[in-house]
Amino acid sequence: MKAPPVKQHWIERAVDIHRFHVQQLKDEPKWTVEKTASALNRSIGSVSQDLLLASWLKTHEKQLRRCSSMRDALAWIRVRQREIRVEEIDL
Repeated sequence: MKAPPVKQHWIERAVDIHRFHVQQLKDEPKWTVEKTASALNRSIGSVSQDLLLASWLKTHEKQLRRCSSMRDALAWIRVRQREIRVEEIDL
């Protein structure tokens, strides 16, 4: 197992955690978010948030980089998720 990522800016941390998690999944297909959290000595919720941020960075990097904090980025994502759900209901 590789060494866990070091603490850094929230965007880079989210990307590093995502890379770590994906690598572990490649090595062990039954790997879980809980195992990633344990390996990194972090809470399941914080790892889940980082994985969510990393997934949204793939398609919305410009918008997320404009956010001044992780809290603001997560709030932006939640608003977008609600909008998407409403659009799906209207279809």
